[in-house]
Amino acid sequence: MPLLYFFLYLVVEISALVWLGSAIGILWTVFVVIALSALGMVAIRSQGRRVLSELRSANAGRRSPGGAVADGALVALGSVLLTIPGLVSSVLGLLLMIPLTRALLRPVIARSAARRVETAVASGRTFPSGGFGPQGFGAGHVVIDGDVMPDRGNSAPRDTRGVIDGTTGRDER
Repeated sequence: MPLLYFFLYLVVEISALVWLGSAIGILWTVFVVIALSALGMVAIRSQGRRVLSELRSANAGRRSPGGAVADGALVALGSVLLTIPGLVSSVLGLLLMIPLTRALLRPVIARSAARRVETAVASGRTFPSGGFGPQGFGAGHVVIDGDVMPDRGNSAPRDTRGVIDGTTGRDER
């Protein structure tokens, strides 16, 4: 499935470049792509600073943390889109850098996050498998019991590959 998305991305980006090139010419298309890239780098820097200051003020209690976190997520997504080469991804990334666009998308992000949390809590799986959760600590992970030995200054390389006994879990070197 990810391969299908990648090919879809390629088709959309190439189609946009061909369309723009046929509409305004190849030289102007190259200029637009370079200008979008430069504008994107300026936007990443300025909006990144703005979001960091909003997160700091939310941490100090002057602003709601949910809005600051949603803005941070949208700016991060916009930064990734601006970093990915392409015309369409650059335009979408620049749109996410505009505070008005982020304000319009913030409720959508909040609803989506609330739905995910509700689903996770209802299913009892609030943590990734193997973490602290209903299955306990380390569920799904193998624990190997062993001792840590200090380096005694031997300059000769040691073979650190050991054979683990499956019944006791002890290193059998």
